[in-house]
Amino acid sequence: MRFAILGISHETNTFSIVPASYEEFEKSLLLRGEEIVDQYVESTYTIAGYLQAADELGFDAVPLMFARTGPIGTITKDAYDRISTEMLGMLRDQGPWDAVLLPNHGAAVSEEFPDMDGEFTRAVREIVGPDVPVGITFDMHANISKDTVANTTVCIVWRTCPHLDAKVRGHKTAELIYRAAKGEIDPVQFIEMPPMLVNIVKQYTGQEPMKSLVDDCFEANERDGILDTSISEGYPYADVEEMGMSWIAIADGDMEKAEETAKWMAERAWEKRVDLNRPVPSIREALTMAEERYVGPKPTGAENFLPDDGTALADVEESEHSHLGPIVLMDAGDNIGGGSSADSTHILKVAREMGIQRYLQTIYDPEAVQACIATGVGAEISLDVGGKTDDMHGEPVLITGTVVELDDGEYEETRPTHGGRRYYTDGLRARFSTVDGMTIVLTSIRSGNTAREQMYSIGINPEDYRVIVAKGVSSPRPAYQPIAAEIIIVNSPGVTSADLDTFTYQRRRVPLYPFEEPEYQV
Repeated sequence: MRFAILGISHETNTFSIVPASYEEFEKSLLLRGEEIVDQYVESTYTIAGYLQAADELGFDAVPLMFARTGPIGTITKDAYDRISTEMLGMLRDQGPWDAVLLPNHGAAVSEEFPDMDGEFTRAVREIVGPDVPVGITFDMHANISKDTVANTTVCIVWRTCPHLDAKVRGHKTAELIYRAAKGEIDPVQFIEMPPMLVNIVKQYTGQEPMKSLVDDCFEANERDGILDTSISEGYPYADVEEMGMSWIAIADGDMEKAEETAKWMAERAWEKRVDLNRPVPSIREALTMAEERYVGPKPTGAENFLPDDGTALADVEESEHSHLGPIVLMDAGDNIGGGSSADSTHILKVAREMGIQRYLQTIYDPEAVQACIATGVGAEISLDVGGKTDDMHGEPVLITGTVVELDDGEYEETRPTHGGRRYYTDGLRARFSTVDGMTIVLTSIRSGNTAREQMYSIGINPEDYRVIVAKGVSSPRPAYQPIAAEIIIVNSPGVTSADLDTFTYQRRRVPLYPFEEPEYQV
C-alpha cells in the first residue's frame, strides 16, 4: 500500500506586516522526497509519527513535498500558487495512492484563501477522488473549518500545549487511515464549533481550565464506537470566520454518535468560558512579582522529569518544583510562535528602569549582530537594540556592554520540545553582557525560546539567572519549566497581545465570546 505524505504548515498571523513569501518558505523549510525523511525521522514531529506507523504497520510512506515557515503574516498568492502547484502536481503524477497523509498546521491564511487548509484539502480530495482515505494532523492552534473536516477522512489534533504529542497524534492519524484503507473501519467525523475562544494566556494544558477539557477529550475517546476525539484551542491572531475553539469526534460508521460526543465536549467547555479568558499580570506587576519571589539559583542540570512520550507535561506541576531557580516571564505580546516580531523591548525597558540584574533574554536584531561582528569578541560598545520591525513592539533600547561570544547560531536539542523539533538556528548571533547586569542574545533570525540548548550552545547557563524572558506563552515551557522556580505569563503589548480588543477583526464570527455574549445550546 502506498501512502503519499505532503503538506503546507503555517500559522498565519493576519495582523503581522511580515508576509509569508515564497522566499520565506525557502529560507525556513521547503523539502522534497527523502529530504523530508532526513529532517524528521528522528524528531518527535507529526511526520515522524507517520514514518513510524509505516514501519510498524507495513505500508509504503512516500514523502512528496513539505513546506513550512515560522508564524508570520499572510501567505502571498505567489507563494501558495508556486508551492501548491508543485506539490499537488507530484500527488497527481505519482499516483495512484491507497491513502494520503497531510501534516498541515491548520491555521494557514493566504491572500486568496482565508481558509487555506480547507482549500488545500479540497484540492487533494479532487485529485485522489472520494474513495481514497485522507488523514490530516493539526496543531492544537488550528482554526478548523467544516470544509476541512468534509474533505478529509480523519482529522486529528494534537492534545498538548505546549505541543509534546505531535508524533503520537501523527501515528494515530496514520493508524486510522491504514485501517480505513484496509476496510477494517469506516471513519465518520463531526466538528462542533461553539461561539467562543480561549485566550492565548490560558492555553497551557497542564493547568486549569484547559487541563480538565483535555481530560474530557480523553474520557470521550473511551466511548464505545469512538475512534478518536480532538480539542482545538484555535488561533486568535488569524482573522478568519473559523477562528475559535472546536471539537472533533470520529466514530466508526455512526455519525449520530460522533455528533453527540463532539457536542458533549464543547458544552463542557462552554461552562468554563469565563475562566478561559481571565487576564494575567502587566509587565511591571510581573517584574515586581519576580523580584519578590526569587530565592536563588538552581544547580545546573537539576531538572524535573519530563516524559518523552509527549503526553504528560501536565503531570509536571509547577507547585512540585523546587523554589530555587530563575523566574521565567512569558512575553505574550512577543510570542514568536504566534507570529510576533521577536524584537520587542517592552519588558527590557521596564526591567532596566527597575534595575533588575542577572536578567536574560533574546532579541532579533541582525543589524546589532553585524555591529558586534565588526567590533569583535571582547569589545565594549553601545548598541540600539530591538524595536525595529514595526511600531507595536517598543522602540530601540540603548545598551552598553561587552561582546562575549559570536557564533553561527546552529544547535541541536535532544530534550523534549514544543512541536517536536530537533534542529534549530538563530542565524549569526552574539552574546552580549551589559554594564548593568543583563545578558542579551542577539539573533539574525526570528527565533523563539523553545529549546534550552539555545542558551547552553553559546555558553550560557540559564539556571544561574534571576529573571529570564521567554518570548512565547506555552511553547517555551518544555524548555524552561524544568529549571524554573516559577513561570509568570506577562500581558505585554504586541502583535500577539493577550488584549484582543487591540485588534480590528473583519472576518471573525459574530457573536463570539468574549467579544460578545452569545447564546449557545447543543
